[in-house]
Amino acid sequence: MNSMARRFNLSGSLPFGASSSVDAWTAEADAVSIPRLDEVGGLTRPNNIGETYAEQQYRALGDEQLASWAAEGEQAARDHVVEARRLERSAAAVETLLVHQEEDLRLAKADHQHAARVLTPYMRREPGNKLRYWTGWHALVLGDMAGVASAAIIHGDLPVLAVSMALASGIAAGSAGLVGSEIKHLRNASARQRDAELLTEDERRYARLFSGKPDKGLGFVGLVGVVSLVVVLLVAVGIFLLRGSVEGAAAGMTFGLLAAATALGSFLLGYSAADEVADVVYAYKKRARQAETRFRRLAGDKAIKERAAAAEAARSTFAEHQARGQAAAHRMASLRYRIQHNNPQVLGHGFPVGEHPTGRRLRPETNGYVGNGVR
Repeated sequence: MNSMARRFNLSGSLPFGASSSVDAWTAEADAVSIPRLDEVGGLTRPNNIGETYAEQQYRALGDEQLASWAAEGEQAARDHVVEARRLERSAAAVETLLVHQEEDLRLAKADHQHAARVLTPYMRREPGNKLRYWTGWHALVLGDMAGVASAAIIHGDLPVLAVSMALASGIAAGSAGLVGSEIKHLRNASARQRDAELLTEDERRYARLFSGKPDKGLGFVGLVGVVSLVVVLLVAVGIFLLRGSVEGAAAGMTFGLLAAATALGSFLLGYSAADEVADVVYAYKKRARQAETRFRRLAGDKAIKERAAAAEAARSTFAEHQARGQAAAHRMASLRYRIQHNNPQVLGHGFPVGEHPTGRRLRPETNGYVGNGVR
């Protein structure tokens, strides 16, 4: 027999059992002839004949197919294995961070859910819903700026200086009304005030919100209120004098009163939007949202995704070549039986009843790597 050492080709576009390689091996097996010594009298395989050299040869060729396809699978998957190994350290570091971030996310969500469940009855507005406040506050500041800037430009100041001065005046007028939020906080705290012994176990986590002690806080708020009132008066008088020097006393009085109204409007906005409990719940919600964002960013890290892709590509390549090696080895096993079938005068027509061939059963791990993935 010739060319017994070549690999049985089942790869590529050649279908199993229909390729020229299959036909060549089949023809070679058909050409095997075992010299006859005596006619076999029975139909079963003689007991005094063990495994023939030809059968052993094809068994060895089957083993060769397993090893050959395993080697080709190793070569085909090498780039994927190397890529997965290259990313191993980076992906492991990200996975370590991911474990800690998962714990942070769990705690953050638990804290938010606890705060929302316990504090919701004490909220006066939706958590984080300050759009109306900030929109109104900026509108008041811009309105105050317009009055000051136009008067300053008419008075002869440079536009840049006029706008800068108007910006400072508008922010001062708007900030003067922020004391309204502090007054609202004190009022709400007084309404929530309860003895520490009467708080539930859950409410004790937020004991500060239920203390409501009117100690030095009220005095400080009063001081801030006086300062805010002084700011309102200074802004109103300043605008009155500026507009009055340009357009007369009536215009000056009008814009001065509008400046004072801006500060009072800011006070009312702050008072209506202030809710310390809603701010606390929103802080927990924001923390949970940020923790989730960081967790998702880590979970989608490039190193983890690329390592997983490379590992799966290597596993699939190993599995493909393992299956091809098994198929080639089974083909060699079938050719061994074909030799016996073509030589009944020596080997009979089959095994006696109760006896079975002693050939080696092919296991999935015979030629390598299925299930092992990236080793």
